[in-house]
Amino acid sequence: MKKLFILLAGSFVTVSAQAQLVSSTDVVISSGTIVTVNSELSNTGNFKSDGDLHLRKGLINQGQMSLNGQVVMDGEGTQVIQSPIQLKAGTFVMSQMGKVVLRAPLFVEQQLILGDGILENNELNLLEIADNGSVTGASNRSHVKGFVLKSGDDSFQFPVGNGSQLQSFTISKPSGYDEIQVGYINQNPTRLSSNRSLDVAELTVDNYWSVKGTNELKPLQVTIASEGNNEQILQLLNNQWNISPTVGNSTTLSSEALLRGATYFTIGTQRAELMEKPDVNIFPNPSSGSFEVRLKGFLADENISFDVIDLSGKSLVKQEGKVKDLKMKYSLDKEVNDGSYILRVIRTDKNQVFNQKLSINH
Repeated sequence: MKKLFILLAGSFVTVSAQAQLVSSTDVVISSGTIVTVNSELSNTGNFKSDGDLHLRKGLINQGQMSLNGQVVMDGEGTQVIQSPIQLKAGTFVMSQMGKVVLRAPLFVEQQLILGDGILENNELNLLEIADNGSVTGASNRSHVKGFVLKSGDDSFQFPVGNGSQLQSFTISKPSGYDEIQVGYINQNPTRLSSNRSLDVAELTVDNYWSVKGTNELKPLQVTIASEGNNEQILQLLNNQWNISPTVGNSTTLSSEALLRGATYFTIGTQRAELMEKPDVNIFPNPSSGSFEVRLKGFLADENISFDVIDLSGKSLVKQEGKVKDLKMKYSLDKEVNDGSYILRVIRTDKNQVFNQKLSINH
């Protein structure tokens, strides 16, 4: 078997005019050497690079490859990376006037540098960043259109997007999670489920993030980009989009969440009546026996139970049903003694209880 050793440290070597650089050959590129391949690189032997390998027409691997140095994608148009086994690179640099399509899993041990060009993949061909690996340079012109897996428990910004706009998904230091995978899906979230909890007014975007974690010991903070007013992060739980309590500013939304294995996030709005903190009031109070119950931050279609009890716990007035169907004006029997009573309202669906003191003075 032939062996090709490229040992010209600090030199510039250009290999071109052939569709197949090596076949059944051992190739070793030493540290400090720069090799540029102007044609497609096809490997059926053993290929090891500790130097800088510049690829301009793609890569087909059918042998063994060890890319410990730097791999620079700096061609034009579309480059395809193919391999039946996972490829590993020390540093992977995107400097492509076009896109690079991964048709093999790629593991980056040290650094992913995004400068120009879109890196495109799917869940079968994951881009994985090592525990101590980092990503720099993510932007609208250079990001991952697909899926990224991050090992370790550090905070991390996943550089995902739709191919024309960066739609990054950031996690806080995820204690309890061994690895997290994030993908950006440029499809309407209703393809997953059209069901919404009562507090969701609408889904405001045509995309979502697919997120998978290996553990669910502790909640973590997720942050996504947003330019809308009053938007909330929605999480798909039990086949239903639910509000995830959100803190936002003019550019981002943040919320705490448990990944529960595999889950999905998107952006939506909360019903206007729920933007206020839920509250229960009685008017007038004290009352001569007639009074009105005023609810703020409740939905017309949500279920509640409502009763007035004395200090011994005996119920004087009780009803339950949807908010829109219940009477909110009441008159207690004149035989009810003057004194203090309790108005109790229970939000059945949310397991919340509100108690208000009611004073009767005929």
